[in-house]
Amino acid sequence: MQKILTMKRLIQLIFFINLGLFVYGIYLQNFSPQSNYEKVMGFGVLLLVFILMPLFIYYRYKDKSIDDYRFKGFQNKNKQHKDEYNA
Repeated sequence: MQKILTMKRLIQLIFFINLGLFVYGIYLQNFSPQSNYEKVMGFGVLLLVFILMPLFIYYRYKDKSIDDYRFKGFQNKNKQHKDEYNA
């Protein structure tokens, strides 16, 4: 049986909801004299920062090795510096 909502589709859905919130906020700002466009756009920013960004980072890096992205030379120098300092 096929998964209904994969992580990739969820990220795309949240992205398009976020884009829609921004467009709707800009529409309210330009065409509605008494509107709460700041709240709509603020909710879009919160959705982007606290929901979409962590999901995207988790999705992209869940099966990767963190050792591939470390500075091995810097790590060794830092360890030697700590040993000299503690001696």
